[in-house]
Amino acid sequence: MALLEKAPGETLATDRRVLGAAALVVLWLLTVPFTTTDSLTGLVLTGLVFVMLGVSWNLLAGYAGQISLGHAAFFGMGAFVSAWLTTPSAAGFPASIQLPIIPALVVGALASALIALVIGPIIFRLTGHYFAIGTLALAAVIELIMLDRRDLTGGATGYYVQGDLSLSETVSHGDVMFLLTLVATIVTVVVTYLIVRGPTGLGMKAIHDDEDAASSLGVNPLKYKMYAFVVSSFFAGLAGALYGHYTLYLNPQSTLAVTWTIDSLVIVILGGMGTFAGPILGSGLFLLLDNGLSAVVGGFSSAVEGILIILFIIFLPKGLYGILKEYLVEETGETDTAHD
Repeated sequence: MALLEKAPGETLATDRRVLGAAALVVLWLLTVPFTTTDSLTGLVLTGLVFVMLGVSWNLLAGYAGQISLGHAAFFGMGAFVSAWLTTPSAAGFPASIQLPIIPALVVGALASALIALVIGPIIFRLTGHYFAIGTLALAAVIELIMLDRRDLTGGATGYYVQGDLSLSETVSHGDVMFLLTLVATIVTVVVTYLIVRGPTGLGMKAIHDDEDAASSLGVNPLKYKMYAFVVSSFFAGLAGALYGHYTLYLNPQSTLAVTWTIDSLVIVILGGMGTFAGPILGSGLFLLLDNGLSAVVGGFSSAVEGILIILFIIFLPKGLYGILKEYLVEETGETDTAHD
């Protein structure tokens, strides 16, 4: 007998045991800044950022079927726009535009969403592999522009962000940023869940399965693609803004690097693309692999990680969620009940 049972079509997110386990994890995360070292707190915060990136990328690729390779651009722009608002003098902007950190985080996320809203109708003229290549080219162009504009980004030297949300000697700026990131991660997960379980999610799944068939039934593909693109970009930008204000340092080469997109893709592949829990599980697994392999195999960690990802794609296409669902979850219906 499986550990968890659910009726066909029912979601595990409403199971009391799953909700209880999630609540315990959140409670543990609330204690992390006050019970662990700064390095471990930073590692867990990176994991939360991975969750936000994975969940947001999965909304666009896993549900709407649009494989984007430009996620890093929205992550980086969210970070830089929020930094310009909290530290405008470093970019030559007037001090009058300066905002407190929390409003600046939101504006940074909105700026990323606005970029997606503007370029979406153009980039969605491309389909399939051409769309993926187009988004990758967009990210590369944005990175080059930001690297060239040393006056706005500091160029290779980087951009130092000023900010202090410390509440006391025991609650530092980093601790507060960790808690804000935790809240933002929960909001990202909940909002995404409500989207994919609602009518909008059904529209996204329809164009993912067969765009032509969905269009013939009255579903507007561009509408749902744009919805997924804008929401996905918003949360990617929010993740970048939070990460930038935690580290208090931005560099266009690292903040806008394609590695953030690759990490998002790998997280979803490891966890299970097109599944709600997949990116969350994949983030934890990726964090363990990324840090644990370095300690075990040293310089060969990237090669081993790549081999593991290939093995997942070939032998475990449903990811970690697929494994857990197969062995821990059993679907029960009226027929099974009657038979028992």
